[in-house]
Amino acid sequence: MEQSVATQLSRVLAHQENPLSFAITLMEHLVVPTFVLDAEQRVLIWNHACERLTDLRAEEVVGTRLHWQAFYEAPRPCLADLVATASYAEIADLYTVHEEPGQPSFGVHAENWCWMPRRRQRLYLAVDAGPVYDESGQLIAVVETLRDITEKQIAQSKVIEQAGILKAHFDEHQREAELARRILEHQIRSDLMQRAAVSYSVAPASNFSGDMVLAALAPNGRRYAILADATGHGLAAAVSILPMVQEFYRMVELASPLGSLVEAINFLLTNSLPTGRFVAAAFVCVDDLAGVAEIWVGGVPDVMMSDALGRVEYRFSSRNLPLGITRSGDVAAGVERALWRKGNRLLLVSDGVLEAGCEEQFGDERLLDCVANTAAGDLIGAIKSKLESHLKGLAAHDDMSVLVVDYAAPVNQ
Repeated sequence: MEQSVATQLSRVLAHQENPLSFAITLMEHLVVPTFVLDAEQRVLIWNHACERLTDLRAEEVVGTRLHWQAFYEAPRPCLADLVATASYAEIADLYTVHEEPGQPSFGVHAENWCWMPRRRQRLYLAVDAGPVYDESGQLIAVVETLRDITEKQIAQSKVIEQAGILKAHFDEHQREAELARRILEHQIRSDLMQRAAVSYSVAPASNFSGDMVLAALAPNGRRYAILADATGHGLAAAVSILPMVQEFYRMVELASPLGSLVEAINFLLTNSLPTGRFVAAAFVCVDDLAGVAEIWVGGVPDVMMSDALGRVEYRFSSRNLPLGITRSGDVAAGVERALWRKGNRLLLVSDGVLEAGCEEQFGDERLLDCVANTAAGDLIGAIKSKLESHLKGLAAHDDMSVLVVDYAAPVNQ
């Protein structure tokens, strides 16, 4: 069986003519800086490694109580002194880091910055001090070992400093993001959405949504709505669609034809978005009194019109470029019309809904299943529930938005 180091050392000492002399020689040549105090706190041993660490030679301190001169410019107890006098309560006052000496006989650990007078250098030292007792239990010596961990401490301090800087930047970013979110949310009139009698859901993939849903009721009773999906997601995408908000409300207040509304917003985005940025969108305008629905689709999934039984009567596919790409004046030509009757429902979704999922996308069939089985119920709730089940707790990789426009019976009917 392999022998322990202590057992082997005991056997080695047992074969020495002068075990004490051998032990002292062994300690003096340890690679770990070490010094030993007697019970009166006089230096018994100051090994070679301690000389190299402190630039203080053994003959200057052995037999004296001047070992503090290696670490401080004024008299102050070292950890070994505190152990020798059982002054454990003072450790917390003298050392930056320390462990509570639950069983002092096993030794005490502490750490501190020390100005080394001989070296004219500031070092961060890890210190361990342990008492040595004779057979009667009397203290005969205290052994203190030192480790220079300055580089490690500096590295840790830099990590902490960088973490603080990063946290400050993060907190500032969060404050700015919250302000930006409030500004964006303030632009969208929830009261006008309610008056337009539409239902919707916007689930952003990050703090900000690149999708946007707008709806408003015109003075002539027609209801207008948009589902827009800017390139990318997050704050950059959200800012891309911000310019169209006030223009939408202005044009609806004028009860503008849907084609004119699309052209106005396209002109605005074309002149405000940087190259490579555009907004895919679907516009709808329903006239419940006249029984007409108008739809314009550019770059988003098909807009579906279903009947009272949940059957899809029409699918309005994208036949137009997204907004903000071209200044072409024939944008309005893409408007399509359909009869709009009691029980009809329009469903608009962003591509994040159809593309949700990793191994398998949510897809068109699951969406149609929701439409068929929720003819007169909560279609948005059904879609959200089916999406949640499909994603199985995974995060969506893109913004997911849904807009539902139901037929609303005119007040005079």
